[in-house]
Amino acid sequence: MVTCARRSAFTIVELLVVISIIGVLVGLLLPAVQAAREAARRMQCSNNLRQLSLAFQNYESAFKTLPPSRITTGLSQHGFAAYLLPMIEQSVVYNAYQFNTPWWDSRNFQATRSSISTWICPTTPGNRTIPTASDQSRYVVIPPEGLGQSDYVVTHEVMRCFFEANSLPLPVGILRGIPGVIDRDRAVRMAAVRDGASNTMLFAETAGRPSLYYVNTQKDPNATKDGWGWADPRAIGTSLEGSSSDGRQLNDTDRNAPYASRIFGKCSINCTNHSEYYSFHTGAMQISLLDGSTRSFSQATEAAILGAIVTRDNGEIAGEF
Repeated sequence: MVTCARRSAFTIVELLVVISIIGVLVGLLLPAVQAAREAARRMQCSNNLRQLSLAFQNYESAFKTLPPSRITTGLSQHGFAAYLLPMIEQSVVYNAYQFNTPWWDSRNFQATRSSISTWICPTTPGNRTIPTASDQSRYVVIPPEGLGQSDYVVTHEVMRCFFEANSLPLPVGILRGIPGVIDRDRAVRMAAVRDGASNTMLFAETAGRPSLYYVNTQKDPNATKDGWGWADPRAIGTSLEGSSSDGRQLNDTDRNAPYASRIFGKCSINCTNHSEYYSFHTGAMQISLLDGSTRSFSQATEAAILGAIVTRDNGEIAGEF
């Protein structure tokens, strides 16, 4: 009589139990992996801001002034980023950039379409919108493939409407606004930053452009009309105004006296990347101060603190931030 050897095997129940355990472990590990990746991206974003701040310091050491946020007169229409290129190890791009013609001229395409990692936050989604012909009405033309991207800005002015929207006292002598860390069309010396380099914000995130985003990362099908890349002066310099809570309407102050304001809301962080601070880091944005240090800045930060660290010579005591 032939006897068959009994083979050991998993039962279906045992197999299902093992699969369930593996599923639970994967479910526990994935958030941890994603959190670790975001922590690494946040650190890289912070390092980018630090490198740009150090570039400002190196520029100031070389020329004894901070650069203008943008130059808008005559043919010399450029943003400060072009002048900082040698300070961030981009001499090849700098040598290709022609300062005797506006930044948007086709003769600058070789430089302006260059992607520079220092200007890009790795948390920002890819596949950015390329502006259409109708979006390009401000300029002669931009490269067909779009411009080298930018996720960071300096603030050259805190507008009257920001103070009014948040029921803050108007600074003495304010007209339409009060200066941020640097000015349009005018170089600023470090001595003018009387609030102190460690109390004055230099860079903040306005990420995702030229794609247009609103609160909770809602992506609009259109391109933003206020900044398309590191070479675009409107992309790297902004004014602090505030917006409605959904980001769809921006506060504004008239250019001429009596400087009447239109107020739609108090939101200043993460409601829209159209001319306002915006980040894809959950609940916060990254900033750098003029002394080169960086911070993670909560979107729930009080308006008084935000206004205090953006202005350079308003005499506020910002406190802890």
